[in-house]
Amino acid sequence: MAEVVFKEKFIAFVDILGFKKMIESAEAGNSRPLTEIQRLVKELERAKDVDFFREYGPQTCPCSGCIRKDLDFVVTQVSDCKVSSAEISPAGVINIVHHCWATAMMLLTKGVLVRGYLTRGNIFHEGREFYGTGYHHALQREATVSAFKRHADEGGTPFIEVDPSVVEYIRDHGDACVREMFSRYVKQDGLLTAIFPFQALSHKFSLTGPGLPPIDLERERDGNNNLRNSLAMMKASILEYADPSNARAMQKANHYIASLDEQLRICDVTEDTIVRLMQPFSLRR
Repeated sequence: MAEVVFKEKFIAFVDILGFKKMIESAEAGNSRPLTEIQRLVKELERAKDVDFFREYGPQTCPCSGCIRKDLDFVVTQVSDCKVSSAEISPAGVINIVHHCWATAMMLLTKGVLVRGYLTRGNIFHEGREFYGTGYHHALQREATVSAFKRHADEGGTPFIEVDPSVVEYIRDHGDACVREMFSRYVKQDGLLTAIFPFQALSHKFSLTGPGLPPIDLERERDGNNNLRNSLAMMKASILEYADPSNARAMQKANHYIASLDEQLRICDVTEDTIVRLMQPFSLRR
C-alpha cells in the first residue's frame, strides 16, 4: 500500500461562474439543457489530460525536466469546480498552466466564464480525495481574484490568477520552452498574473521570402474571416447566457466581451493589411 503523505505540488482550483443560475434555468426548461451542462463539466474536468500524461508524458514542453512521466498529475472534478495538482518540476508547472489555459479556452468557446487560482503548496491528492493547506490557499484566493479589475471595489474577476510563487518558480527554474509557453498563456496586470486565452485568438501569417512559395492572400483572408465569425459567436453565446438583471454577472461578462472586442479589432487590422497586400504594389499606401 502506498504511503499516505502530503506533498508539495502545484495546485489549481477552478470553477464555473454562474453555475447555480445555469442549473435553475435548466430545471425550468430554459437556457442550456442538462445534457449540455454535463458536457460543460466534462470540459471543466479535462480528464483526458491525465490519460495523456500517463501514456505519453508531458504534452507541453515535453523535453523539460520532470520527476515522473505522468507528472503526478491528478484532477478531481466535483459539480461546478475542480482541483488539479502536478509535481514541482519545470514540466509539471507548464503542463498545469496549459491545463488551466485549455479549460478557460474551451469553456470560453461555449460562452462560459471561469475563475480560479493556481498556487504552490502542500496537498494530499489521490482519486476523489484532496486535503492540505495548499488546496485551502487556492480555494480561498479563488474568491478574491482581482486581475484586470476595472473598479477599486470590484472583486472576483473571471480569470484564473497565478500565485507569485508559481511565477517565481518559472522565472528561476523554467527553461526557455517553459518561459516562452508561459508568456503565451498568461497576461500581466501590474504585479498580478492571470491565465489569458484571448491573446491566442488572432490570425497570424508571415510574408513569403526567397525560395518560399508565394503567400495565398485569399486563403489568409478566409482564415481571418473565419476567426472573426468565431469571435462573434463567442460574444453572442456569452451575452445569451448572461443575466442582464444581475449587475455583478454582467460586470464579469463584460470582461470577456471587451477582450473579444479587442480581438475583433485586431481582425479588422489584419483584414486591412491583407487587402493592401492584394492590391498592385503601385496602389499600396
